[in-house]
Amino acid sequence: MFPDLPSSTSGTVVEAVADSSLVLVERDYSLIRFQTYRLRMEMQHRDSKLWYSAEYWSFKIGDELNDKYRLNVSGYSGDAGDTLQTEGDWYNQGVGYKLYDGMMFSTYDQDNDRSDDSCASPRGGGWWFNRCEQCCLTCHWKKHRWDFLPGDRKRIAVSRMMIKPQ
Repeated sequence: MFPDLPSSTSGTVVEAVADSSLVLVERDYSLIRFQTYRLRMEMQHRDSKLWYSAEYWSFKIGDELNDKYRLNVSGYSGDAGDTLQTEGDWYNQGVGYKLYDGMMFSTYDQDNDRSDDSCASPRGGGWWFNRCEQCCLTCHWKKHRWDFLPGDRKRIAVSRMMIKPQ
């Protein structure tokens, strides 16, 4: 039923693949629901081909029924930029407009973001969207992005998310 994804007892590595994000969350939620993990995301910039990382020392996902797989992260370190916890007022849109921490997981058939329209459908992948901007590591390659990367263009070629028990 689920595709074979690389995993081990010391951590789980997931390559971001369009259209597999909900399957991934459902499959791996049973592995991570009882404790806090560390999350490391690595991404390769599409133009420069350089690799960047974002690590969060605390990573938890809420349950499906009550929390719709709500994302909780804290303790950023890395060189990719802290896209998930940004609370600033960007372009006078309001504080928290771009915040991903605390967001529920959205897919094409489960619109749990704060946008008036679905964020997942036009981007071709599920994610913890707020209002559709700034980052998505599971979206279609044209929307595969992490907006705090260095340079003008923020598109990424390849990404992976890894978790490890604290």
